Amino acid sequence: MSVRYRKAGHTITIKSGTNETKGVASDYKNKYSLCQFHELPDWQKDNEYILKGYVKETNSFKHIFQSLFFLHNESVNIYTHLIPGIFCFIVIASSLEYALVKKFSTTTFTDYFVIGHFFLGALLCFTLSATFHGLKAHSEKISIIGNKLDYLGIVALIISSMISIMFYGFYDDFKAFLFFGSITTILGSFCTLISLKDRFRTSAWRGKRALMFILFGLSAVLPLFYGLWKHGYRETCKRIGLHWVLLEGVFYIGGASLYGMRYPEKTCPGNYDFFFNSHQIFHVLVVAGAVSHYIGLIKSYEFAHKNFY
Repeated sequence: MSVRYRKAGHTITIKSGTNETKGVASDYKNKYSLCQFHELPDWQKDNEYILKGYVKETNSFKHIFQSLFFLHNESVNIYTHLIPGIFCFIVIASSLEYALVKKFSTTTFTDYFVIGHFFLGALLCFTLSATFHGLKAHSEKISIIGNKLDYLGIVALIISSMISIMFYGFYDDFKAFLFFGSITTILGSFCTLISLKDRFRTSAWRGKRALMFILFGLSAVLPLFYGLWKHGYRETCKRIGLHWVLLEGVFYIGGASLYGMRYPEKTCPGNYDFFFNSHQIFHVLVVAGAVSHYIGLIKSYEFAHKNFY
Protein backbone atom coordinates (compact mmCIF):
# COMPACT_ATOMS: atom_id res chain seq x y z
CA MET A 1 0.00 0.00 0.00
CA SER A 2 1.01 3.64 -0.36
CA VAL A 3 -0.14 6.90 1.13
CA ARG A 4 -0.32 10.01 -1.04
CA TYR A 5 -0.06 13.57 0.21
CA ARG A 6 0.11 16.90 -1.52
CA LYS A 7 2.64 19.61 -0.73
CA ALA A 8 2.38 22.95 -2.53
CA GLY A 9 0.89 21.33 -5.62
CA HIS A 10 3.20 18.27 -5.71
CA THR A 11 2.03 14.72 -5.01
CA ILE A 12 4.29 12.66 -2.74
CA THR A 13 3.90 8.93 -2.20
CA ILE A 14 5.05 7.25 1.00
CA LYS A 15 5.06 3.46 1.14
CA SER A 16 3.42 2.06 4.22
CA GLY A 17 3.34 -1.26 5.96
CA THR A 18 5.41 -0.63 9.07
CA ASN A 19 4.81 1.42 12.18
CA GLU A 20 7.80 3.58 11.24
CA THR A 21 6.44 4.50 7.82
CA LYS A 22 3.01 5.12 9.29
CA GLY A 23 4.58 7.49 11.79
CA VAL A 24 6.44 9.33 9.03
CA ALA A 25 3.24 9.67 7.04
CA SER A 26 1.33 11.00 10.02
CA ASP A 27 4.12 13.44 10.84
CA TYR A 28 4.28 14.61 7.23
CA LYS A 29 0.54 15.15 7.10
CA ASN A 30 0.51 17.14 10.34
CA LYS A 31 3.36 19.39 9.22
CA TYR A 32 3.01 19.85 5.49
CA SER A 33 -0.44 18.98 4.22
CA LEU A 34 -2.02 22.13 2.77
CA CYS A 35 -5.64 22.60 1.84
CA GLN A 36 -7.70 24.62 -0.60
CA PHE A 37 -10.02 27.53 0.01
CA HIS A 38 -13.23 25.47 -0.17
CA GLU A 39 -11.89 23.10 2.52
CA LEU A 40 -11.47 25.86 5.11
CA PRO A 41 -13.88 26.55 7.97
CA ASP A 42 -15.87 29.72 7.34
CA TRP A 43 -13.86 31.82 9.80
CA GLN A 44 -10.66 31.19 7.80
CA LYS A 45 -12.16 32.23 4.46
CA ASP A 46 -11.02 35.75 3.65
CA ASN A 47 -9.76 36.01 0.08
CA GLU A 48 -11.61 33.78 -2.37
CA TYR A 49 -9.04 34.54 -5.08
CA ILE A 50 -6.32 32.70 -3.12
CA LEU A 51 -7.33 29.13 -3.90
CA LYS A 52 -4.70 26.87 -2.33
CA GLY A 53 -1.76 26.67 0.04
CA TYR A 54 -3.71 27.14 3.26
CA VAL A 55 -2.70 25.78 6.66
CA LYS A 56 -6.01 24.58 8.04
CA GLU A 57 -7.04 25.32 11.63
CA THR A 58 -4.50 23.55 13.88
CA ASN A 59 -5.51 24.40 17.47
CA SER A 60 -1.85 23.72 18.20
CA PHE A 61 0.95 26.20 18.82
CA LYS A 62 3.42 23.39 18.09
CA HIS A 63 2.05 22.92 14.58
CA ILE A 64 1.91 26.68 14.09
CA PHE A 65 5.61 26.83 14.93
CA GLN A 66 6.34 23.98 12.52
CA SER A 67 4.52 25.84 9.75
CA LEU A 68 7.23 28.50 9.86
CA PHE A 69 9.60 26.05 8.20
CA PHE A 70 7.68 25.09 5.06
CA LEU A 71 6.07 27.06 2.27
CA HIS A 72 2.40 28.00 2.49
CA ASN A 73 0.42 31.01 1.36
CA GLU A 74 1.21 33.03 4.51
CA SER A 75 4.98 32.42 4.45
CA VAL A 76 5.83 35.57 2.48
CA ASN A 77 3.52 37.67 4.68
CA ILE A 78 5.27 36.39 7.78
CA TYR A 79 8.88 36.89 6.74
CA THR A 80 8.51 40.18 4.86
CA HIS A 81 7.64 41.73 8.23
CA LEU A 82 9.39 39.41 10.68
CA ILE A 83 12.87 40.16 9.30
CA PRO A 84 12.45 43.99 9.34
CA GLY A 85 10.89 43.65 12.81
CA ILE A 86 13.96 41.83 14.09
CA PHE A 87 16.15 44.60 12.65
CA CYS A 88 14.09 47.28 14.43
CA PHE A 89 14.35 45.33 17.68
CA ILE A 90 18.12 45.14 17.34
CA VAL A 91 18.27 48.89 16.69
CA ILE A 92 16.27 49.67 19.84
CA ALA A 93 17.74 47.00 22.11
CA SER A 94 21.36 47.83 21.25
CA SER A 95 20.82 51.60 20.98
CA LEU A 96 22.01 51.28 17.39
CA GLU A 97 20.20 54.51 16.55
CA TYR A 98 23.14 56.27 18.23
CA ALA A 99 25.36 54.92 15.46
CA LEU A 100 22.80 55.49 12.69
CA VAL A 101 22.31 59.16 13.54
CA LYS A 102 24.93 61.77 12.71
CA LYS A 103 25.94 63.49 15.94
CA PHE A 104 26.03 67.28 16.21
CA SER A 105 27.25 69.33 19.15
CA THR A 106 23.57 70.19 19.70
CA THR A 107 22.32 66.60 19.57
CA THR A 108 20.58 65.54 22.78
CA PHE A 109 18.81 62.52 24.21
CA THR A 110 15.54 63.97 22.86
CA ASP A 111 16.77 63.44 19.30
CA TYR A 112 17.55 59.79 19.94
CA PHE A 113 14.20 59.42 21.69
CA VAL A 114 12.27 60.87 18.72
CA ILE A 115 14.10 58.72 16.18
CA GLY A 116 13.86 55.71 18.48
CA HIS A 117 10.11 56.41 18.76
CA PHE A 118 9.83 55.90 15.00
CA PHE A 119 11.74 52.61 15.20
CA LEU A 120 9.42 51.51 18.02
CA GLY A 121 6.36 52.18 15.85
CA ALA A 122 7.94 50.21 13.01
CA LEU A 123 8.83 47.39 15.43
CA LEU A 124 5.24 47.13 16.66
CA CYS A 125 3.85 47.20 13.13
CA PHE A 126 6.18 44.56 11.73
CA THR A 127 6.23 42.15 14.68
CA LEU A 128 2.48 42.28 15.34
CA SER A 129 1.83 41.74 11.64
CA ALA A 130 4.22 38.78 11.45
CA THR A 131 2.72 37.34 14.64
CA PHE A 132 -0.81 37.58 13.28
CA HIS A 133 0.04 35.92 9.97
CA GLY A 134 1.97 33.21 11.78
CA LEU A 135 -0.78 32.46 14.32
CA LYS A 136 -3.91 33.02 12.23
CA ALA A 137 -4.31 29.31 11.43
CA HIS A 138 -4.33 28.34 15.12
CA SER A 139 -8.00 28.99 15.87
CA GLU A 140 -10.69 31.60 15.35
CA LYS A 141 -10.16 33.10 18.81
CA ILE A 142 -6.40 33.50 18.35
CA SER A 143 -6.88 34.80 14.81
CA ILE A 144 -9.28 37.52 16.01
CA ILE A 145 -6.88 38.66 18.73
CA GLY A 146 -3.95 38.66 16.32
CA ASN A 147 -5.93 40.54 13.67
CA LYS A 148 -6.77 43.33 16.10
CA LEU A 149 -3.14 43.60 17.19
CA ASP A 150 -2.14 43.75 13.52
CA TYR A 151 -4.33 46.83 13.01
CA LEU A 152 -2.97 48.43 16.16
CA GLY A 153 0.53 47.94 14.77
CA ILE A 154 -0.45 49.84 11.62
CA VAL A 155 -1.80 52.70 13.75
CA ALA A 156 1.43 52.73 15.80
CA LEU A 157 3.56 53.04 12.65
CA ILE A 158 1.46 55.90 11.24
CA ILE A 159 1.48 57.83 14.53
CA SER A 160 5.20 57.37 15.16
CA SER A 161 6.02 58.36 11.58
CA MET A 162 3.93 61.54 11.64
CA ILE A 163 4.95 62.66 15.12
CA SER A 164 8.67 62.16 14.44
CA ILE A 165 8.72 64.09 11.17
CA MET A 166 6.55 66.91 12.59
CA PHE A 167 8.89 67.26 15.55
CA TYR A 168 11.69 68.36 13.23
CA GLY A 169 9.49 70.05 10.64
CA PHE A 170 8.18 72.36 13.39
CA TYR A 171 11.41 72.43 15.36
CA ASP A 172 11.16 76.23 15.72
CA ASP A 173 7.35 76.30 16.06
CA PHE A 174 6.41 74.20 19.08
CA LYS A 175 2.78 75.41 19.12
CA ALA A 176 2.28 74.09 15.59
CA PHE A 177 3.86 70.79 16.59
CA LEU A 178 1.50 70.46 19.57
CA PHE A 179 -1.54 71.36 17.45
CA PHE A 180 -0.90 68.97 14.59
CA GLY A 181 0.52 66.32 16.91
CA SER A 182 -2.75 66.43 18.89
CA ILE A 183 -4.77 65.94 15.69
CA THR A 184 -2.66 62.91 14.82
CA THR A 185 -3.08 61.46 18.30
CA ILE A 186 -6.87 61.97 18.27
CA LEU A 187 -7.25 60.37 14.84
CA GLY A 188 -4.96 57.53 15.89
CA SER A 189 -7.07 56.93 19.01
CA PHE A 190 -10.22 56.82 16.86
CA CYS A 191 -8.63 54.28 14.50
CA THR A 192 -7.57 52.23 17.52
CA LEU A 193 -11.11 52.08 18.90
CA ILE A 194 -12.55 51.13 15.50
CA SER A 195 -9.86 48.48 15.01
CA LEU A 196 -10.85 46.74 18.24
CA LYS A 197 -14.41 46.15 17.03
CA ASP A 198 -15.09 42.61 15.77
CA ARG A 199 -17.10 43.87 12.81
CA PHE A 200 -14.08 45.80 11.51
CA ARG A 201 -12.09 42.64 10.79
CA THR A 202 -14.67 40.94 8.55
CA SER A 203 -14.08 40.42 4.84
CA ALA A 204 -16.93 42.80 3.99
CA TRP A 205 -14.97 45.62 5.62
CA ARG A 206 -11.79 45.02 3.61
CA GLY A 207 -12.23 48.10 1.43
CA LYS A 208 -13.34 50.23 4.38
CA ARG A 209 -10.31 49.13 6.39
CA ALA A 210 -7.98 50.16 3.60
CA LEU A 211 -9.83 53.47 3.17
CA MET A 212 -9.67 54.30 6.88
CA PHE A 213 -5.92 53.82 7.07
CA ILE A 214 -5.44 55.74 3.81
CA LEU A 215 -7.44 58.68 5.21
CA PHE A 216 -5.52 58.54 8.48
CA GLY A 217 -2.25 58.68 6.56
CA LEU A 218 -3.57 61.49 4.36
CA SER A 219 -4.20 63.60 7.47
CA ALA A 220 -0.50 64.39 7.15
CA VAL A 221 -1.40 66.85 4.39
CA LEU A 222 -2.71 69.25 7.06
CA PRO A 223 0.70 70.04 8.59
CA LEU A 224 2.23 69.79 5.12
CA PHE A 225 -0.03 72.49 3.71
CA TYR A 226 0.64 74.64 6.76
CA GLY A 227 4.39 74.24 6.23
CA LEU A 228 4.10 75.06 2.53
CA TRP A 229 2.05 78.16 3.33
CA LYS A 230 4.44 79.38 6.01
CA HIS A 231 7.83 78.38 4.59
CA GLY A 232 7.34 77.76 0.89
CA TYR A 233 8.14 74.68 -1.17
CA ARG A 234 11.96 74.71 -1.09
CA GLU A 235 12.36 75.15 2.64
CA THR A 236 9.60 72.64 3.37
CA CYS A 237 11.50 70.12 1.26
CA LYS A 238 14.54 70.68 3.44
CA ARG A 239 12.65 70.75 6.72
CA ILE A 240 10.95 67.37 6.34
CA GLY A 241 12.78 65.63 3.47
CA LEU A 242 9.58 66.19 1.50
CA HIS A 243 10.44 64.10 -1.54
CA TRP A 244 11.12 61.06 0.64
CA VAL A 245 7.93 61.64 2.63
CA LEU A 246 5.89 61.87 -0.57
CA LEU A 247 7.49 58.65 -1.82
CA GLU A 248 6.54 57.07 1.50
CA GLY A 249 2.93 58.09 0.89
CA VAL A 250 2.99 56.57 -2.59
CA PHE A 251 4.23 53.27 -1.13
CA TYR A 252 1.62 53.18 1.66
CA ILE A 253 -1.36 54.33 -0.39
CA GLY A 254 -0.41 52.16 -3.36
CA GLY A 255 -0.05 49.08 -1.18
CA ALA A 256 -3.29 49.71 0.72
CA SER A 257 -5.15 50.29 -2.55
CA LEU A 258 -3.95 47.00 -4.04
CA TYR A 259 -4.90 45.25 -0.80
CA GLY A 260 -8.39 46.74 -0.89
CA MET A 261 -8.90 45.80 -4.57
CA ARG A 262 -7.33 42.33 -4.20
CA TYR A 263 -5.18 43.00 -7.21
CA PRO A 264 -3.58 41.13 -8.99
CA GLU A 265 -5.02 37.81 -7.72
CA LYS A 266 -8.53 38.95 -8.64
CA THR A 267 -7.55 38.86 -12.32
CA CYS A 268 -6.21 35.29 -12.23
CA PRO A 269 -7.50 33.34 -9.19
CA GLY A 270 -5.05 30.63 -8.18
CA ASN A 271 -2.01 32.12 -9.95
CA TYR A 272 -0.84 34.23 -6.99
CA ASP A 273 -1.50 31.85 -4.12
CA PHE A 274 2.09 31.66 -2.87
CA PHE A 275 3.79 34.71 -4.35
CA PHE A 276 3.00 38.27 -5.53
CA ASN A 277 -0.58 38.56 -4.29
CA SER A 278 -1.95 41.89 -3.02
CA HIS A 279 -1.31 41.30 0.66
CA GLN A 280 2.30 40.35 0.04
CA ILE A 281 2.85 43.39 -2.18
CA PHE A 282 1.28 45.54 0.55
CA HIS A 283 3.73 44.15 3.10
CA VAL A 284 6.75 44.87 0.90
CA LEU A 285 5.53 48.41 0.16
CA VAL A 286 4.97 49.09 3.88
CA VAL A 287 8.62 48.20 4.52
CA ALA A 288 9.69 50.38 1.58
CA GLY A 289 7.58 53.22 2.98
CA ALA A 290 9.18 52.88 6.41
CA VAL A 291 12.67 53.01 4.86
CA SER A 292 11.70 56.07 2.84
CA HIS A 293 10.37 57.76 5.98
CA TYR A 294 13.58 57.02 7.86
CA ILE A 295 15.65 58.70 5.15
CA GLY A 296 13.37 61.76 5.20
CA LEU A 297 13.46 61.83 9.02
CA ILE A 298 17.26 61.82 9.12
CA LYS A 299 17.41 64.63 6.56
CA SER A 300 14.89 66.58 8.63
CA TYR A 301 16.91 66.00 11.81
CA GLU A 302 20.13 67.16 10.16
CA PHE A 303 18.50 70.29 8.71
CA ALA A 304 17.11 71.23 12.13
CA HIS A 305 20.51 70.97 13.82
CA LYS A 306 22.29 72.85 11.08
CA ASN A 307 19.85 75.78 11.00
CA PHE A 308 18.10 76.26 14.35
CA TYR A 309 21.07 76.56 16.72
